[in-house]
Formats: sequence, structure tokens, C-alpha cells
Amino acid sequence: MSINNAKVLTYCKQHGSITVRDAAVKLEINSPTKVISNMRHSDQYIVTDIVETRVNKDGETKRYKRYFIQEVAT
Repeated sequence: MSINNAKVLTYCKQHGSITVRDAAVKLEINSPTKVISNMRHSDQYIVTDIVETRVNKDGETKRYKRYFIQEVAT
């Protein structure tokens, strides 16, 4: 398991889910989309996502994905 995978998995265990922004800002991962994509295509993890929307301070509606990542039991 890579260091970034471990960071993302630990974050998901503690908080239930993660966004790309969480991974970039809170975990200081430079390519969070790539890390999550690699985890999705690995046999070691189950990755599901939902699309959420929020209204930013300028009144614009923004969409983003929230990822739920679990380790596959072996």
C-alpha cells in the first residue's frame, strides 16, 4: 500500500468519506484524483462515490464527488 493510499484510507475510516479537496488540502496529496482512481482500479479497495452540490459564497451551484473507500477483506 502506498503512503497516499494509506492516508486516504485512514481519512475515510475516521471521517466516513473524502473529497478531492480534502485529500489535496488536508492530506497534502498533490494528485488526489490519480490516487483515488488508482485505488478504484485496484483489487484491494472498494470505491464508491456520490455527486453532491453546494452553493458557494458567490451564489453559484458547484458539483463535486464524495468518495467512500473501504479496504477489501482478505
